[in-house]
Amino acid sequence: MNIEWGAGNTAGVRKAIARLQQVARTYDISLEPVTEQLIDLVLADRTAPSRAGRS
Repeated sequence: MNIEWGAGNTAGVRKAIARLQQVARTYDISLEPVTEQLIDLVLADRTAPSRAGRS
């Protein structure tokens, strides 16, 4: 999700989010807080974290 989000592939990451949430519900699994935060950011249509300093 993070890589697709950073690459600007919103449709791909939204599809991954939907599948992840479906699996979590099916198996009654709680997502990690960092995953929930990433999902919140993506669904709020915020920009990806800065890539400054990365090569």
